[in-house]
Amino acid sequence: MPINFNAKENRHTYVGRDAQQEWYDLIQKLVEPRNKEIADIGCGGGIYSLAWVKMGAKKVTCVDFSQQMLADTAENTHGLSNIMIKQGDALCTGLPDNSQDIVFERALIHHITQENRTTCFAEAHRLLRSGGMYILQDRTLQDIQLPNSPEHIRDYIFDVYPHLYHFETQRRPDNIEVINGLKAVGFKQVKAVPFLEKNNTYKDFSQLAADFQLRKGRSILHELSDEEITHLINHMEKSLGNKTDIVEKDFWTVWTGIK
Repeated sequence: MPINFNAKENRHTYVGRDAQQEWYDLIQKLVEPRNKEIADIGCGGGIYSLAWVKMGAKKVTCVDFSQQMLADTAENTHGLSNIMIKQGDALCTGLPDNSQDIVFERALIHHITQENRTTCFAEAHRLLRSGGMYILQDRTLQDIQLPNSPEHIRDYIFDVYPHLYHFETQRRPDNIEVINGLKAVGFKQVKAVPFLEKNNTYKDFSQLAADFQLRKGRSILHELSDEEITHLINHMEKSLGNKTDIVEKDFWTVWTGIK
């Protein structure tokens, strides 16, 4: 069944790693974060909220509908005076109009139904000051159709459970749909950038297997039972069991729009 973000057992699902250098490099090509007020909507464990602070943000407002995720964010950003934590929904954050310089949403819109995505985009537009930037990062239909690579570990899931590929196609946004949706709510200078991001580096297969067993950072694994995940890990071990320093990368699309 779909991940329950409010379940206590899913605490710490989206913590335990840092934003990678290539992500910092991409963001700094897109926008100057220094002294900006930023809303990180669907912040999860606050990994990227913390990254915005490291880039010099004046204030980061971490928004998530799940108290469990916000507890992770509070733990991950403890002691930072320029972090504000707020429970809210991507469709109705409760934040003031024209209050943000940047609105950031990573790995969020595939959890929002297609008919509600325009409302999500409109909410981001409402929050931004004139000239502010909306930054969306997610995997598209096109991204999941890219050829396999040795570092694209997510594809092992589809090798063993091909029905989950259909599940992905049902929830992943289409690139053109997102571009048109952003324009429809008033965003200008809309762009889409393909992005290959390092997710994590595992010193050996046992570390990777432990993350899969705990379903860390992979909502799709909540569609599988514990027994099915064990079977998946056994399949992966045949290819990766002797490898060390396993680098996992994911294909993404990053969209930007200006209010």
